[in-house]
Amino acid sequence: MQSNSSPYLACGVRLFWDDVRQQRFLLFPEGAIQLNQTAWAILERCDRNHTINQIISELALQFPNASPNASVEADVYELITKISQRGLLNVSNSPSV
Repeated sequence: MQSNSSPYLACGVRLFWDDVRQQRFLLFPEGAIQLNQTAWAILERCDRNHTINQIISELALQFPNASPNASVEADVYELITKISQRGLLNVSNSPSV
């Protein structure tokens, strides 16, 4: 996975906001994962239009009081790696055209 890779949700996977529970979820055919605010912010940018570098830059601006930028970068790579290993996220190694 490269910094100019463009991640995107796999077929059948979507983000869902539950108004009743006031919670964020990643839904997929076999179940759901409850997401925290940071995971939601990362995954909503996984749309083929953002590279990993762009996601990191936008989150650093959105959460200026977070740990140093290196921590934001580590969080983004960790989440993208874990979700893609579960088959819920695809990563294109070339930017979308």
